[in-house]
Amino acid sequence: MTETDGTYMPINALILLMMLVLISAAFYVGRTRALRSAGREAISLHSLPNYHGYFVALWTGMPALLLMAALAMFGPALTETVVESRLNQAAAPLIQDFETRQEDDSQIVSAQRTLEASETVNAATDARATIQSRRTEIAAEITATARQNSASPLALAGFEYATLPPERRGLFISDARALAFNSQPSEITPAIEATASAFRPVDQAIRYGGAVLAIILALAGLAWSRSRVKAGFRARNRVESAFMGFLMLCSGIAILTTIGIVASLLFESLRFFEAINWRLGEFLFGTQWSPQIAIRAEQVGQSGAFGAVPLFAGTFMITVIAILVAGPIGLFAAIYLSEYAGKRTRNIVKPVMEILAGIPTVVYGFFALLTVGPAIRAAAQFVGFESAVTQSALSAGLVMGVMIIPFVSSLSDDVINSVPQTLRDGAYAMGATKSETVKQVILPAALPGIVGAFLLAISRAVGETMIVVMAAGQGANLTANPLESVTTITVQIVMLLTGDQEFDSAKTLSAFALGLVLFIFTLALNVIALRVVQRYQEKYD
Repeated sequence: MTETDGTYMPINALILLMMLVLISAAFYVGRTRALRSAGREAISLHSLPNYHGYFVALWTGMPALLLMAALAMFGPALTETVVESRLNQAAAPLIQDFETRQEDDSQIVSAQRTLEASETVNAATDARATIQSRRTEIAAEITATARQNSASPLALAGFEYATLPPERRGLFISDARALAFNSQPSEITPAIEATASAFRPVDQAIRYGGAVLAIILALAGLAWSRSRVKAGFRARNRVESAFMGFLMLCSGIAILTTIGIVASLLFESLRFFEAINWRLGEFLFGTQWSPQIAIRAEQVGQSGAFGAVPLFAGTFMITVIAILVAGPIGLFAAIYLSEYAGKRTRNIVKPVMEILAGIPTVVYGFFALLTVGPAIRAAAQFVGFESAVTQSALSAGLVMGVMIIPFVSSLSDDVINSVPQTLRDGAYAMGATKSETVKQVILPAALPGIVGAFLLAISRAVGETMIVVMAAGQGANLTANPLESVTTITVQIVMLLTGDQEFDSAKTLSAFALGLVLFIFTLALNVIALRVVQRYQEKYD
């Protein structure tokens, strides 16, 4: 379990210690039984005695440890599910009364119609505020009546939990859990105290029940696996199969992690599109980005516009500038180091270039803001561009390009060096010069790896934040002029999720929609690169 309460930790530690003792004893039992079943001729065993010991130890510890891991991962969720069920059961009459009053309330019905017919984000926000305000008033009336009728604390707590917005129920349960296990909740209310009292017995039942079941599973596994040990038993095959399954599980973690990331982005993005009344076209093709939502209709500068085209354009412009800098320089440097430079020069130049990858991005940001930006502005004003500013897309792109040079040069150098020497010798034997060999033999052979290096550099540039904040600014500006300030998707995500935010507002949820677009963009880059590699990949014997 995940709680750190001192009264419960010794139970988990004791169970784990018992598992370790049982596993050690199981190994000894399995090995000893294998030797006895073979008599004096240990050579008659199909597998070595240690494999029999591993087999018994695996079946003794694996089921119990898997159960303990499952309880550690899902035990809190199971506890919360049981507690929520008890809350809903206790407050069922109050919840039914609340739903009936909502259906009959004229203000809520009118606001629902306004919400469905609203054409602006602010109108939808006002309608939702009206619905929530009226819901709160009805809930207060039902709560007051229930207290007069001496309703149980658990029923009142369940009703308060049921009437909370979905995004605040998690905080309510977290506070009740913290109070139940002597941690510090964000607030203490009678409803939270009643819920905390319901947490303790449920958690103890799951905790102790899991411990007992783990011990039973360990003993049952020991008895069963010991009975299987015989002279002809293929213990080695079973043990190797078990480890193969473990390796496959580890490999599947990456896939499960990706699925979890996509699912979280997609779920929160759907909430954002719901908050803006499914105006997907406005988000993808709108040219005004102003995520602030007006609280009052007369507020100025709170338009609630979510047109993300300026963010897409800024990200694309800075990335293109960066790759135009890093691509040629990195590739030509890799060709020089691998084909033309001597061993001594290579041993000096390559580590020096790779130092660029170790410089913190905030240092690059300082360099862009204090050195590159003013230099670009002075040069632009000298040739007649009086509107040039210090924070510009060109400044951020140039410095970012310098930062990602090692990604292109080091990977391309390694790929070029991996091209078989026989290809070079064959080209020279046909009379090709060094440059002809590089252009017509080495680069085509190394093209898949070079494409991968460029893709990694582009992904690094797309995800960069600190350089953009310091060198290009934070304002969403739709422009094709690289001498003006722009911003990127990642910068806006950071701004939207920094500080205390409410995850029920369109402003905060828009960060997840931007993240989903960024994910789809990088996925498209990977698909394109894969197609290029498949088209131009050549196989050499």
